[in-house]
Amino acid sequence: MTADDHLLGTTRTRAERGRARRARQSSEVEAAPPLHRSKPKRRKTLRRRYDIALPVELGAEIRLPAIPIIRPGPRLASAALLLGTLWVLFQIVHSPGLVAAEADVLGNKMLTSAQVRSIAATEGMASFLIDPGLVDDSLTAHAEISAAHVRVRWPNRVEIQVEEREPLVAWDDGGRHWWLCRDGVAFLQHGAWPGLVQVSSKEPVLDITEDPLGTAMSPDVLRAATALSAQLPEAASLMYELGRGLSFEDPRGWTAVFGVGGDMVLKVRLYRGIVDDLAQRGVSATLISVADPATPYYRTVR
Repeated sequence: MTADDHLLGTTRTRAERGRARRARQSSEVEAAPPLHRSKPKRRKTLRRRYDIALPVELGAEIRLPAIPIIRPGPRLASAALLLGTLWVLFQIVHSPGLVAAEADVLGNKMLTSAQVRSIAATEGMASFLIDPGLVDDSLTAHAEISAAHVRVRWPNRVEIQVEEREPLVAWDDGGRHWWLCRDGVAFLQHGAWPGLVQVSSKEPVLDITEDPLGTAMSPDVLRAATALSAQLPEAASLMYELGRGLSFEDPRGWTAVFGVGGDMVLKVRLYRGIVDDLAQRGVSATLISVADPATPYYRTVR
């Protein structure tokens, strides 16, 4: 029994006194401070040190600054590989052995080889970068060329085979000169071409648009002009006028009108018969028209 028990007049057993003593000890224990985990120290970059010994006579040495040791990683290796690849590609593209030389042009008669090469624009390009299909399209976009075929030969040869539209009629369209092929496509004159039918019009009548492959004149008119020129050697040049069609100035002093439709061979035969009849009767005409073979007519001098 303790002094507290005497004062309070209570009696506790030994077991109770033990529990009370443990309770007081646990209440007096302070809470442990929180643990602070220290961050792992970063591994210092290894540096290589160089010591240079001086001659013994000097009795000293020099210590140079430490040089860090560089450890190449995957990124550095990738960058080096990329730079190497780019350098190889640059050397290939600019290699003189792979740059396309002057192209060989075949099949051209109207255009010069220099003009065809200028349109193709392959000279100076890397041969493996030339797209033959694109070059074909650029060539056939011009009215003078109806078909083209480009071949690239290793390592730097280019062959261009062209098929040109053959001019049929030389047309003086109100002072501007054009060549026309059978399908009515018009293009500017290129030097001299033998055997062309000569046609002129006082006012511009050709339908010249921004499309170089558009039809400038009806193929029927061109066929009529060709047939008429073949039947009338004396007609050095034909004239064309909207509404009247084809005509020419006969050297004997009248205008002969033939239109554009129908059988030109029949019209020429009819025309010659009228001329002979007028000559036999001594009639001077100013105009003879066989544009409509069913109703030919002539005008005389008043």
